[in-house]
Amino acid sequence: MRPLSPHEKKVFERLCGTVSPEELATLRDAVRRHLGELVHASRRNELLPIDLAEELALRLDDLLEQLGSLAAEARPLVVGAARYFVTKDDVLPDQEGLLGLDDDVAVFNAVARRIGRADLEISG
Repeated sequence: MRPLSPHEKKVFERLCGTVSPEELATLRDAVRRHLGELVHASRRNELLPIDLAEELALRLDDLLEQLGSLAAEARPLVVGAARYFVTKDDVLPDQEGLLGLDDDVAVFNAVARRIGRADLEISG
């Protein structure tokens, strides 16, 4: 598992924060919608790692669903990882092909380790 680059860390930290229940529902929808966009894009670009995108979206959605039961210091990190996945302004554009999700997975894995859930790490 690779460490975050300084730029990835800066973008991720900017996206961390708390959310209201309404914002949480919107964020979960955004994760699912972004996955749908990636699946659609894979029809034009067979190099997109859709299996990786599906795994990442599923794990993010699971953590978002459990957000209220996570430790208070873990919540903003999970929110940041989900926002990083759905943002168009992350370090590597997700639709760039084989490597487009590498930064998203690195952020997710760093969060999984920090919140004590290394069992959720994704090997990509």
